[in-house]
Amino acid sequence: MTTLAIDSRRTIRSEFTKIRSVRSTYWSLFALVLAAVSWCVIYCLATVHQWPAMSAPDRASFDATQDSVIGLALLGQLVIVVFGALMITSEYGTGMIRTSMTVMPRRNVLYWSKLGVFAGVSLALSLVTSFGTFFLGKALLAPTHVTMSLSNPAVLRSVLVTALYVEVCGLFAYGVGAIVRSTAGGLTIAYGILALLPQLLKALPTNLEHALVAWVPGGDALSAMTTTTGSNPPHLFSAWTELAIFAGYAIVLVTTGAAQFARRDA
Repeated sequence: MTTLAIDSRRTIRSEFTKIRSVRSTYWSLFALVLAAVSWCVIYCLATVHQWPAMSAPDRASFDATQDSVIGLALLGQLVIVVFGALMITSEYGTGMIRTSMTVMPRRNVLYWSKLGVFAGVSLALSLVTSFGTFFLGKALLAPTHVTMSLSNPAVLRSVLVTALYVEVCGLFAYGVGAIVRSTAGGLTIAYGILALLPQLLKALPTNLEHALVAWVPGGDALSAMTTTTGSNPPHLFSAWTELAIFAGYAIVLVTTGAAQFARRDA
């Protein structure tokens, strides 16, 4: 086994030990699950309560899968951004980054090991939570007799894309954090782009908004990514295309962060 492989394995193990020993990790992951489950329970129970009074068109257009998992996308993105940013910025805040770089002078190994540990933990939790809220929603919506099955490709796609969207939000925040090296700055930029920018687009003339909205992460694109009906507005791309665009932004930020991490002093 090469020295690089040995260093990578040891660094990954070290980074995994770090996140397990920090309380903010557990609080962040717990908050993500709690937010997604709470949305699912509240929305589904409200739907069951209103179902007898709903009109036939409203029942026909009801997207049970989307309404079960959308809480993870809407609220989970806000939580995972904190986790992603803290993964890289917390050591700058405490000065521990100097110790980490001394122990592992290969900065690229350190950077990508941090990213790998974060990506693995967050993706596993996002997938479990997305599938969990789907099955929870299915159970809660049973009185409506709405069909929900993972054998339907659109349903499976919605559940998977929701989890992957949350993952990409975390990678996005990790990249921003690596560039600015500040928790406050990283969170401000990430939240501004994910939460504020889509709302600012709505103030633009309709034609200009429709031309730009498909290229902006979050916002109306979330509906395109999580719907199972396939009835996206013409100015939005398909679910996988919207996710790919956002992933492209995250890749650029993470790569830029890696270049900055490798050459800047701690």
